[in-house]
Amino acid sequence: MERRSYDTQSGSTQREQLKEDGENMLDAATERAKQAGEKASDIAQSAVDKVKQTADDLRSKEPSEIVDDARAKAAEVGDAAASKVDSAMTATGAQLSTLAQTVRENAPEGKAGEVASKAADALDRSGEYLQVADLQMVRGDLERVIREHPIESLLVGVGIGYLVARATRR
Repeated sequence: MERRSYDTQSGSTQREQLKEDGENMLDAATERAKQAGEKASDIAQSAVDKVKQTADDLRSKEPSEIVDDARAKAAEVGDAAASKVDSAMTATGAQLSTLAQTVRENAPEGKAGEVASKAADALDRSGEYLQVADLQMVRGDLERVIREHPIESLLVGVGIGYLVARATRR
């Protein structure tokens, strides 16, 4: 086994070099941390300025203006949702009419054929109604039917709830 001998002169030079490198790294890290702190401070100041600007904008508006703006935005969202519902109702109505035609074409002869024909007529009427009606008309008609037939409406609601619960459980 070979023994290494270290020159005390070169050992101290290496230590000094390591110490100097460590100090340089520490200085560089300190400078980077200072720069990051300044950048974070700038970002925070920018956010504070934006909040102040928004607060000033709100203070300069009358409360009625703020309420009016909120109402206008809510109306826009409501109109967009109503438009989507109307288009979905129209598409559903078209599909019901197509289903009615399919039932008529595939209906058997005899008593079962008569029942299928009546079901197809009901599907066709429903499809036409959904294609023509708008959301307010459907709502009004639904309210009227529920008022005229509350127990039947309740039973239909319970039945639909049961079916939805079973369908989502699987």
